[in-house]
Amino acid sequence: MTASEILAGFAASIALDRVPVALIAKAKDHLLDTIGVTCAGLSEPQAQAAVGVVRRWGGAAEAGVLGMGLRLPMPKAAFLNALHARIHTFDDTHEAGPAHPGATVVAGALAAAEAANASGRTLVEALLAGYEIATRVAATLGVTHYAAGFQNTGTSAPFGAAAAAAKARGLGAAETAAAFGLAGEAAIGIRQYQHDGSMLDTALNGARGAELGVAATEMAKAGLSGPRGVLDGQWGVLRVMAGGPAEQLTDNLGTRWEFADTALKPFASCRFTHGPVAALRAARLDYRLVKEIEISTFGQSIDVSDRPAPRNRAEAILSHQTAAAMALLGKSMLPHDYDVVDDQVVMLAGRIRVRHDPALDHEYPARWPHRIVVTLDDGARVTLDSAHPPDADAALTLAKFRALAEPVLGAEPAESIVALVQRLESLPDLRPLFDLLHTDRAEVG
Repeated sequence: MTASEILAGFAASIALDRVPVALIAKAKDHLLDTIGVTCAGLSEPQAQAAVGVVRRWGGAAEAGVLGMGLRLPMPKAAFLNALHARIHTFDDTHEAGPAHPGATVVAGALAAAEAANASGRTLVEALLAGYEIATRVAATLGVTHYAAGFQNTGTSAPFGAAAAAAKARGLGAAETAAAFGLAGEAAIGIRQYQHDGSMLDTALNGARGAELGVAATEMAKAGLSGPRGVLDGQWGVLRVMAGGPAEQLTDNLGTRWEFADTALKPFASCRFTHGPVAALRAARLDYRLVKEIEISTFGQSIDVSDRPAPRNRAEAILSHQTAAAMALLGKSMLPHDYDVVDDQVVMLAGRIRVRHDPALDHEYPARWPHRIVVTLDDGARVTLDSAHPPDADAALTLAKFRALAEPVLGAEPAESIVALVQRLESLPDLRPLFDLLHTDRAEVG
């Protein structure tokens, strides 16, 4: 059997009574987090422009767009929901990829579950299937794929969305494998946006992945199929796109969950910046006494996030210097903090230098090491080390969701969503959840 057939069989057979309770709770946390970041993306001008384009295309009213009174064909609803969730890059992160699976997996699962009138239990199983397939593909593609210029989010996303949608729609192993073949034929995502693009580009990688995965599932359901060796064949994704060994795709499948290593982001900055941010926030230094800061790190962190003078919002989100300055100033580091980067942040960022330490390269991606040396005005030095970026705990995840969702959906509906998600697997019908998610935000205000 090919890797895609093995993965498809696993995804189709997922049942909650064979899944660790902690992993079920984690899936629900990631759903809630993704709903929150989706709400945050609704006000982004680029996302609003994309909505206007997609709205013109019309089509069957199969699934809703979160926070809007808009219903579209499943692939288009998944596209917009994933776009909104990715537009601020505040969605979850799988570091071994590195990739951001949540926007795509959740968008695909919700669109397919709504169209299928699925139960809450089925939705949780769909989330688990999508996350596990997406993270396994992303991790196997790995850092060589990322270093070659691909964005693992874009290339792994169609597989995750297809797995989630296939599970929600009740497809068997053969149909799910067919969907993988169809989705993988067009899987792509490149990182040029990190040099001359915008956050729309990285959001499009995830959004097109969601659209493609859901569309591929419907094609498979109609009897169409793609290549069985789409992942590990002679001209499959791994070989063509500088991926790792195919055995990694299915190693310990069902006993070791790759999804378990997916983290929720506490800060609305690039994941590479999170280690230094957490270390500086914990140190509680008085920014007025800071003379300069040197951040030593591995090459990939330098390549993406050494941006001393960001030219726009997208570059500010990626920037080590901006993130560290915000941390020193005690900013909340929510998306609105990047709407206007104030003079104080710019002033502090000018005191921060990022340096490549080749000795740290071999530790990545198992560790994301950063060493932060803070020199104070009196000459004293404070050295901080970060081996891994932090994960948001349950309390922070809930606070983050409320901060992002309440302005869009309203405080009471947001709390009702929390309550429904917490008992999601016991819901025989998802309509109460979708009714809350699809309320037009104009009606809330």
